[in-house]
Amino acid sequence: MTSFFGELGLRNVVRVAVLYANTGLIAATAAALLNALTPAHAQTPAPPAPSAEQEPPPRLRQRDVSETTLASRAGLQYRILVSVPRGPAPETGFPVLYVLDGDAFFNTAVEIARMREWGRLTPTIVVGVAYPGRAFYDGPRRNYDFTPAGSADPDFDPSELGGADKFLEFLNDIVKPWLRERYSIDASRQVLFGHSLGGMFVLHAMFTSPRSFNVYLAASPTLRFSNSAILREAQAFETHAERQAARVLITVGGLESSPPPQQVDDWRRYFTIHPEATGGLEVEEALREMFAATPGFNKARETRKMAQHLSRRGVDATFIEFEGAEHLPAAVSALNRGLAFALRPAMP
Repeated sequence: MTSFFGELGLRNVVRVAVLYANTGLIAATAAALLNALTPAHAQTPAPPAPSAEQEPPPRLRQRDVSETTLASRAGLQYRILVSVPRGPAPETGFPVLYVLDGDAFFNTAVEIARMREWGRLTPTIVVGVAYPGRAFYDGPRRNYDFTPAGSADPDFDPSELGGADKFLEFLNDIVKPWLRERYSIDASRQVLFGHSLGGMFVLHAMFTSPRSFNVYLAASPTLRFSNSAILREAQAFETHAERQAARVLITVGGLESSPPPQQVDDWRRYFTIHPEATGGLEVEEALREMFAATPGFNKARETRKMAQHLSRRGVDATFIEFEGAEHLPAAVSALNRGLAFALRPAMP
């Protein structure tokens, strides 16, 4: 091409360009002319296309979400919701966050895991353990799964209680192997989260089988259930041979013992619009029953005391009170702080 245009002469080259412009072919011809008239040493070669090895990993991975049904040995069915980061797993495998009451907290946990990944914490698999009915809270099922054998409480139907050990068996012997068959899992970073009655179950799991998980996140655990049975389990755990096998974060909302007037007003407005929800009571009577205080009981204080006792006995226990947080919103704060607690190295 260069020798051709050199023999043609610069003036003729320009004439050719004009001619081609008039025939609508200027784009292709202009490119050829530019290459022809530019000295070879002045042309800048195009950069090579980046290879897959050269591309940095995305700061925030896309995720694949799936749902399957697994059954316990007793035949109870559970919906297992799984959110997995795309791409290769870390060298040691993905950490796993198991979230109880999956219909209530799975989606929130996934978004918090994404936020924490954006903040440079390890991409984490999130597993929600949910129920076939898809209710935000499945009262009868969670009452059974989260309460230890022999439980008795006047606020609960006795027939719905006592399945905690079987539920823990389901998590350990069915859910975990199922996950290991499908994903690269970091066995040293298995995290269990539960809130309220679920938070009590998290403590029960640690007190009775501390090596089931590596980190336990007990959010707003129910302390008074069954004559404060979980506090007796905590006391017994203080001398457990494996009490140093796991780490636990225990959290509570600062307003759980004394709900603010705004929260009471929320329920007053709701009961006024939906009188059928009061169980036949007048609105104010229903509110008094719902927010009845136990004289001398302060949940934040008692929860802190339990965590301090565990810590003094060598348990790696941390306590956080979320000031200004009500019972249910405190679960979101617990997920946020808890995931960071689980993924960061333990403080010396």
